Amino acid sequence: MKQTALSVSVEDLKVPYNQLVTIAIPSAFALLFHLAVQYREPYSHHFLIGLASTLTALTVVLHDEWKITHSAAFSVALSMFGVFTVTIFTSMAIYRVFFHPLRNIPGLLSCKLSMWSWPITDWFGTRQYKIQDMHKNLGDVVRIGPREVSCSDPSALTAIYGPTGAGAKTVRGPWYGAQSMIPHVHSLQNEPTLPEHNRRRRDWDPAFSTKALSGYHENIYRNADMLLDQIEKLSKKGPFDLKESLLCFGFDMMGELGFARSFGTLKDGKTSHVVHLVELGVRAINTIGNVPYLAHIMRFLPSPIQAFESWLEAAVKWRMSKQGEREFVDADIFAFLLGEEGKQRRKLDKRELQQDCMLVVVAGSDTTSNALAFCLYELARQPRLVEMIREELEVHFPNGAKPENFDVLRDDAPLLNACLHEVLRLWPPVPSGLQRTTTTEMTLPNGNSSVVVPPNTVVSTHTWTMHRDPRNFHKPNNFLPERWINEPKSKREVHNAKAWSPFGFGTTSCIGKNLAYMEMRLVLAQFIMRFDFTMEPADAQDFRDSIRDQFVSAAGQMICSVSPRHQW
Repeated sequence: MKQTALSVSVEDLKVPYNQLVTIAIPSAFALLFHLAVQYREPYSHHFLIGLASTLTALTVVLHDEWKITHSAAFSVALSMFGVFTVTIFTSMAIYRVFFHPLRNIPGLLSCKLSMWSWPITDWFGTRQYKIQDMHKNLGDVVRIGPREVSCSDPSALTAIYGPTGAGAKTVRGPWYGAQSMIPHVHSLQNEPTLPEHNRRRRDWDPAFSTKALSGYHENIYRNADMLLDQIEKLSKKGPFDLKESLLCFGFDMMGELGFARSFGTLKDGKTSHVVHLVELGVRAINTIGNVPYLAHIMRFLPSPIQAFESWLEAAVKWRMSKQGEREFVDADIFAFLLGEEGKQRRKLDKRELQQDCMLVVVAGSDTTSNALAFCLYELARQPRLVEMIREELEVHFPNGAKPENFDVLRDDAPLLNACLHEVLRLWPPVPSGLQRTTTTEMTLPNGNSSVVVPPNTVVSTHTWTMHRDPRNFHKPNNFLPERWINEPKSKREVHNAKAWSPFGFGTTSCIGKNLAYMEMRLVLAQFIMRFDFTMEPADAQDFRDSIRDQFVSAAGQMICSVSPRHQW
C-alpha cells in the first residue's frame, strides 16, 4: 500500500492512519472555530449542515487520498470529529471560567460553563427559586449563564429597561428569538430592538385605549356571571378544583376579546384540550428558550411546540376569514390589528399576526386566572381579611347588585386593590427576568459597589427576588395587603414600591395590564361577596407546592370548599 508523508499503518484497523492528521488538525480547527463563535451562538441548523457536509467531504478525501474503504474512512472522520468536539468543549470551559469578561462575577460553575444547566430546571418550573438562592448566597449581581447575569437591585430597572429610541443601550435577549415561530418575524413582545417595539406598540395601542376597554365591559360582566354560576353549581358536589374554573374564565375571555370567538369552556364546565395544548406548548417553549439552538432543532421535530404553533396558525386563519363579523364583542383586539376599526397604522401580514396571536393567547389567559387563584389561596387562609374586604365592598353591591361601573372598584376599593397589588408582589405573573442584551458597556448596582458588564452581555432583573427581598419589603414572604395602604410605622417596616414590577418596566411593560386589572377586580369582588370559601391545610400546601415558573407563573389543582352566602 502506498504510504504518504502524512500516513502510517495501524495494524488493528488495517488502514493508513496518522496521529498528526487525526489529532493536531481537528484540534487546531476546534480552537479556530471557538475563536470565531465565542461572542455569538451559531444557529443549530447551520452547525448541523456544516457537520454533515464536513463528515461527508472528509470521508471522500480520506477514501481517495489513503486508498481505504468508505467505512474505514468514515470511521477515521468520526474519530477526528471526536477530537474536534473534546478540544472545543475543553477550550470553551477554560475560557468561560478563567478568561471570560464575566469571570469575576460570582455564579454556579454549571451556569458559567453552559446554558444546558437550565432546561431541566425550566421544565420543572423551579428557576425562580434557583436564582433567588444564588442572589441570597452570592450577591445582587450573579452570573446565570456563560454571558448572562441577573441583578436583584431595583435601581437597575431603569438602566436595563428604561431608555428607548436612539438612547437605548439594550435589545431583546436571545430567549425572545427562540419564541419566534417564523424566522425574522416577531410579535410585539419579541421585537428585538426597542425602536421597532415602539412602532409595533403603536399598532396595539388602539385596542387598549380607554374607549376600547369600555367596549369590553359587557364581555367581562357576562363571563364573570357564568364563572360564578358554574362555581355555585360545582360547590354543591363538595370540594372541587377552583383553579380549573378560573382557567376556563381566563381562556374564554381571551377568546372573546382576542379573536371574537368563545371557546365555550365555561359553558361546558371544564377545560378543553386546547387549554392543555396551550399550557404544554408554553412550558415546552420556555424550557428550550434559554438554549436557542435547541429551539431551532425542535421546530423540525414532532413536539408540543409544533402542535401549539399549528393551532395558532389555524386560529389566525379563522379570525381573518371572519373580518367584519360581530358576535361576542363590538371590536376585539384583532379587529384593531386588522384595521376593521379604521385605525390601522399599517397593514400587518399573516406571519406577524400569527406571532401576535401567541402573545394574545399566553398573556390573555393564564396570567389573569393564575393571579386570581393565588389571591384566593392567600385569602382562604385569612378569613378576617375577607370580612374586611366585604365591609369595604358592601356600598358597591347594594342588595346583591353588581357595581354600576368598573371605576368604583378601581377608585373606591383600596383594600381590594391592595390585595391585588400584594398578590402580584408575592406571585408575579413573570417571576424571572426579562432578558435584554447590552449594546454598550453597562454599569449594574451591586450592593455598595457596582459591576461593569461588556457589550453583548445578556442582563435582567429578577422580579421574584426583588419582590421577596427584606431590603425592599417588610416581612417579604407574608401576604400583607395593608402595606399598600398604611404608611410604615417605623424604619423596620421598609416599603420600596420602586421594586414592585410585576408587569415589567417602562414602555415595554405589559400593554394589557389595565384590562387584566378590570377582570381581576370584578371577579374577585363578586366572588368574595357571593361565596364563603376555605381550603384544607393539606390542599393549600399541595397547591403551594405545585406553583412553578414556566415563564408565566403556573399552578396545579386548587381544591376548595365553596358555599353561597345566604344573603346572596
